Amino acid sequence: MLNRIVAQRDSLAFLIATTLAYGLDYLFNVVSGRWLGNEQFGTLVALAGVGQILVVGSRVIQTVTTRYISRFRADTHEEKVRPFITAALRVGIWGGLGITVLLCLLAFPLARFLRIEDMWAVFALLGGVGLMVVRPIIGGTLQGQQRFLPLGIIQIIQASIRLLAGALLILAGWGAFGAMIALPIASLIALVYGAWLLRDLLGGTSTVSNTTPLRELAHYSGYTAAGLIGFALLINMDAILVKRFFDADTAGVYGAAVTLGKVVQFFPVAIIMVLFPKAAHRQATKRNPAAVLPPAFALITAVCLGVSILYFAFPDLLVGTIFGDKFEISGRTLGTLGLAMWLLSLTNVWLNYFLSLNRVRIVYLIWTGVITQYIAFNIWHDQLWHLPTVMAINALWLTVAGAILFVRSSREVTSLQETHAP
Repeated sequence: MLNRIVAQRDSLAFLIATTLAYGLDYLFNVVSGRWLGNEQFGTLVALAGVGQILVVGSRVIQTVTTRYISRFRADTHEEKVRPFITAALRVGIWGGLGITVLLCLLAFPLARFLRIEDMWAVFALLGGVGLMVVRPIIGGTLQGQQRFLPLGIIQIIQASIRLLAGALLILAGWGAFGAMIALPIASLIALVYGAWLLRDLLGGTSTVSNTTPLRELAHYSGYTAAGLIGFALLINMDAILVKRFFDADTAGVYGAAVTLGKVVQFFPVAIIMVLFPKAAHRQATKRNPAAVLPPAFALITAVCLGVSILYFAFPDLLVGTIFGDKFEISGRTLGTLGLAMWLLSLTNVWLNYFLSLNRVRIVYLIWTGVITQYIAFNIWHDQLWHLPTVMAINALWLTVAGAILFVRSSREVTSLQETHAP
């Protein structure tokens, strides 16, 4: 009973800490929007959209790490944690260096595609990719162990340092580069703190193959990567393509809308990070993992719809208070973007739920949505509000399709159990 109370307390503390961390990240975007010009802010938002797609690699690593650590705990095989983490960190460090070099070679083509002149800002983004490979191994270990409180503290540390460093560098005149370089600085400090928290698990000479079959690991990692990359494209595609569909000033205005729209994602992301290891643990211990879904959907819907209604009702007040008079965003654009973020959050619940149970058909659904959304964007983008409308409609059918897939998979599991019943 005491352990359950402590677990619930830590989960609540994590939700609060994660929401606070995302709030600090949001404040960083607000500060950038107010202190940078429209063109510089448009550059920052476009690169941040690319960064969110690159961050998917981090989420893949953290998701895979979380699932296996959760399984080791459920199977009472704690001795497997150390060799798994040791091997993962070694691969992560060398792999991160190689990926960083490769991406930096692609910096100039990326800048041309997005029509960005500030090459230092592009290198600041791509040069920090190595940290995106290593840090999620630490985060995934804490998440899999359901040590939510220290994981939340790590997120607050990173967000706080990013805000402070970014603000100081922008004030010093470093522009979009200063805003971008703040993230790898903050990530490095958060990584050092996380490694200190797990100091008892670090070190050793074992390999991943001693803890789990490599073929199984590669299969699950591949599908997880595909699913999370697809979702990142869904949620960031508008911020990237707006630079191609509209002029720099208009793209900067939409960047402010995207910044406000992402507020709707703060709380859902925290809920999903708690949902994933709990669902995986419940499956491994032969309990019903679907029990975590109703409270997740209810909380996400209540919070996200509330914020979206405010966006429809008071766009001028919110935008003017936060960004100033230089950004004019209609209630139709802002409110619809809020609805799109809500529906995409529900889609994200389905994605993480199915991945936590190693049911990978959801990945094909996500990529169908990516292709549909890209085609729709290219057909219909005459006005800014068209972009979030396309996202909302696309996310609606994905959410419904996820529910249908859930019902079908539940029936298949029930049928299989009945077939093998004595």
